Amino acid sequence: MNKYQELLQVLEKEHQIACEAADIEETTRAKVYFQLLGNLADKETPKKPIDIEFGPCGDLMLSCPTCKHGVVPIPTYHGNKYYPRCLFCGQLLKGDDEDE
Repeated sequence: MNKYQELLQVLEKEHQIACEAADIEETTRAKVYFQLLGNLADKETPKKPIDIEFGPCGDLMLSCPTCKHGVVPIPTYHGNKYYPRCLFCGQLLKGDDEDE
């Protein structure tokens, strides 16, 4: 769990406590906002790119685990590196040099 997910949990709990203290019902709008914030917080958790088969020969392509688009390589002298985020959905990607 990253720091954004932890903070979101605290905010949700505080919101629930405030609603109970004021004796009001939690609105659907608030639940939708917390869901949207949760989706944004999930994109800050690094995920390892996955291999997806494509084409008639069954070639493998390194892809974003969230949206399944191909990751964009950055050519370097010692091979390819990849952008730290998916350019299509914004998911933070875990590099090979990062710990699990």
